[in-house]
Amino acid sequence: MKRDLLYHFVQDSLRPYFEDFVIKDRSNPVIVQFNGILHSLHISQVHDSGNRRSNDDEVRIQIPRKYIDKQRSRREGRMNVAFIGFFEGGRVFTAWDPMYIFTLQARRMVSVYARQTQKERVEECSAAVRTFSAKYMEENTSEIALTSDSLGFYLQNIQHFHRLRSDEDIQRIVRDSYSANFLSIEGETTSTSEKRMRFSYTRKAFPRDPQFKKKVLAAYGHACCVCKRQLGIVEAAHIIPHSVHNSPNTVDNGLALCIEHHALYDTALLLPGPDNLLIFNQDRAEYLRQEKQAKGLDAIESLHHTRFAKPVSQEYEPSNENLQRGLEIRMGSGS
Repeated sequence: MKRDLLYHFVQDSLRPYFEDFVIKDRSNPVIVQFNGILHSLHISQVHDSGNRRSNDDEVRIQIPRKYIDKQRSRREGRMNVAFIGFFEGGRVFTAWDPMYIFTLQARRMVSVYARQTQKERVEECSAAVRTFSAKYMEENTSEIALTSDSLGFYLQNIQHFHRLRSDEDIQRIVRDSYSANFLSIEGETTSTSEKRMRFSYTRKAFPRDPQFKKKVLAAYGHACCVCKRQLGIVEAAHIIPHSVHNSPNTVDNGLALCIEHHALYDTALLLPGPDNLLIFNQDRAEYLRQEKQAKGLDAIESLHHTRFAKPVSQEYEPSNENLQRGLEIRMGSGS
């Protein structure tokens, strides 16, 4: 997959996890923000390690030196950093301790290794860890593999994760995080390894104004502004996401969208834009094609530059300014 499309893996993993998730810079290393904290993530796809190596189970990612240097600089600037490799399909990722990556000496391209069988263990047991010796570190380090829906939990506890040394420990920690009620926005769990560690998980939740939903749906006659369906499946969507600071709970910052078109809006595939024109996101479409998730795409693309419905009353029409900002935020070019 093209390097400039890899941010979609992060978006799909983190957007359901954090209500305040925003992509600040989608170029690799990707900069994202959640819980008010900036993270810089170098994203790769895991691939075969090549014929020169004898271990058929071995896979790797390759990181240009310039990106390692950029990550080091961002870490010195107090930004959290991570090095992530997604296995084919994007449902499992692997990650290495950033401090280990910083010790590697290759001048132009750095290779770091994983195991294909880790993906299989994760698909069966949700988590796996591989410990190995690091030439320039005083102690062993580890490579972690998790399901992609645990990426947010990993990013909040990177250093703790890389001190775990057994599959049993990491699997229990992940199970504890899954068992937490999603509505509970803070929690802790402690590892049972020799060095006791307290893992944390925090998800910011933003109160929703019930009057916003009521007024938006009334303004659009309880019908989706894209497909005109009602059927009791229409929702009120914020144009400027409600997690963004100062996003207004006013009707001109709302759209009535059925469940399908609401999801397409939030995943940035089909977006209502200025002048009541629908925008089809070719960048997202190319990612879906490469991930072999493109069935139905032609029907969505056919809506590009068609018009979506306005509210019955002109006073409730969404402003072009709000629509433009909503586009930029969802497509990763604004905040």
